[in-house]
Amino acid sequence: MKFGGDIQELEAVTPLGFNGSDNYGTYQFNTSASTGLFTGVDFGDFLLGIPNQTFYDVVKQDNSGVSQHYAFFGQDEWRLSPQLTLSYGVRYELHPGYYDKYGDIGNFDPSVALSGRVIYPTGKESLLAQGFLASANACDADGVNSTNSSVVNGAACMPVVGNQAAGYPSGLKQYPKKRFMPRFGFAYRPFGDDKWAIRGGVGLYNINMLGSSFYSLTGTVQAYTQQFSNTYDPSTHAIGYQWPQIYAGAGGTSAPAYGSDYFGTANSTNWKDPYTEQWSLSIDHDLGSGYAARISYIGSETHELVWAPDENSLPFSSTVSAFNAPIASRLFPNWGRINTRATGANDSYHSMQVEASHRLQHGLEYQSGFTWAKNLADNQGPNNTGFAGEGGGARSSTIFTRRVDFGNVGGTRRLRWNSSVLYDLPIGRGRSIGANMNRAADLIVGGWRLSSIFTIQTGPFLTAYFPSGQGDPSGTGSGLNGAFGDGTGSFDTGHRSQHADDVAGVSMNPAGKNRFNWTNAGAFACPGDSTWTAGNPCTTGSGYTPTSSGTFVPNGPSPLPIGRFGNNQVGSVVGPGLVNLSSGLSKTFSITERFKVKAEGTFTNVLNHTNLGDPNLNLSSGSFGLVSNSIGSDFGGARTGQIAVRAEF
Repeated sequence: MKFGGDIQELEAVTPLGFNGSDNYGTYQFNTSASTGLFTGVDFGDFLLGIPNQTFYDVVKQDNSGVSQHYAFFGQDEWRLSPQLTLSYGVRYELHPGYYDKYGDIGNFDPSVALSGRVIYPTGKESLLAQGFLASANACDADGVNSTNSSVVNGAACMPVVGNQAAGYPSGLKQYPKKRFMPRFGFAYRPFGDDKWAIRGGVGLYNINMLGSSFYSLTGTVQAYTQQFSNTYDPSTHAIGYQWPQIYAGAGGTSAPAYGSDYFGTANSTNWKDPYTEQWSLSIDHDLGSGYAARISYIGSETHELVWAPDENSLPFSSTVSAFNAPIASRLFPNWGRINTRATGANDSYHSMQVEASHRLQHGLEYQSGFTWAKNLADNQGPNNTGFAGEGGGARSSTIFTRRVDFGNVGGTRRLRWNSSVLYDLPIGRGRSIGANMNRAADLIVGGWRLSSIFTIQTGPFLTAYFPSGQGDPSGTGSGLNGAFGDGTGSFDTGHRSQHADDVAGVSMNPAGKNRFNWTNAGAFACPGDSTWTAGNPCTTGSGYTPTSSGTFVPNGPSPLPIGRFGNNQVGSVVGPGLVNLSSGLSKTFSITERFKVKAEGTFTNVLNHTNLGDPNLNLSSGSFGLVSNSIGSDFGGARTGQIAVRAEF
């Protein structure tokens, strides 16, 4: 038996910031339609000094997160017979959440209905942004004295509690304390020789969470991060003002702006580090003379992955857009957006891998591998662009279901063939070509080594989308921009791209696919709008409509919600693939026993093959389906080269 342990002291120190004007504030003089809210012209609103939105925050200090991670294991290897060997073990890991040395973190606890609860580090009351918390109807905005018991928008006052009183550790979230991870593997020689081997294994593995999830807690309830929305009623010409008070000693707002606070970003208070169940089965065969081959099945199921919903979504509606929904219909009426990092998402990966190799003999070495893979997940958000990572990827469509964002993982390629080769050119003294050449000629043309990497792969999985601000088919407000609610701009949410609908019987792959027409726009539709055509926004209208009596009523986006998101699946479009050959020539010149000169030339994309980048998949754009650039990854851009000479002594 073997035993071991690993204890790590971790620290995450990063600058804290929210936008390009931290501590100065920003003013916005236009609506989503780029027209002034008050005068009809954004510049006119600017001349009057009446913004439709004001954003303000305070950054007092950078963050400094600290944690300790612990791991212990025991394992054994048992050779039952000359043909069969077993290996098995178990590992235990404990990963407490990061805490900030200076107390500059906060978290949102959604377990208290309607009001929620704010948690902060015990003893750090002096850092709390009291005006910010008052705008969420806090019972005790100073974290100590409960001076407010009012009910606002149907929600009781919100508790503000130190972590010790709330029953949470210093990282402001619970974490797994019983994470035991068993592993088992075997190696079997079915014919009792070294020509064939069957190997397999299965195990449970923890995924370490480092600084990203901690960073999202920093500067939340300490930073006065607020957005203020001025409103205008065309029927009475009344303007509702919400202004920040930014002079020294101010509480942050001229009056509590209920429903406008932005909590960015919380963590799930019942945090569970992701873990993955991995398994593999392979068959190896030694073909002799240095050649070998392997075929493998490799799979995994990963659970408790991080995803990124808005904790304060509206429920689904098929009749009322979130633009017109009453503020009391939100999960937490006195908050605006509550972006969070939740756990609980899943990923499923399956692949077949075939490999062939040759050990370095007679000047030749190569390794070639082909992979067929399928990777599905539900934490990528509505517009997947790669692997989600610790931050949870793009903002999820809604907190009510992850299924709407389920699909192919953007960073996975369905097919990939990658080969690397080293070859000593058979030219020079003692070689098959020019074996008897003189030393001067051999110095120039003999002894060169060619190295190459050749890659062919299919394209990434992409998603057609409507940009945020262009529709609310679900009625949740997920895709709306700016402040809205009751049609009066009372809170801010949304900012997610929106799924399109599939058009039955129409292929996404157009005839004669090329870089000008990579994807068929006719295969998609605006949810709920049968009149929509490609290149146009998915929605119109967001303001006030005159009535016959001369008054105005708020109107939300058109068409009206249909109570669901679009049914086009994430990752349903396959982008352009890649073909790339990169090569190099090198030779070492021995000047003396201890002094050598190495010359080499290396070139990427030797064939100068055009590898297209991702197409434009914005369905409201007139250039939908157009590929306007080349790929930048995997050295797939234009041919490049470098020549180097190095002295070694």
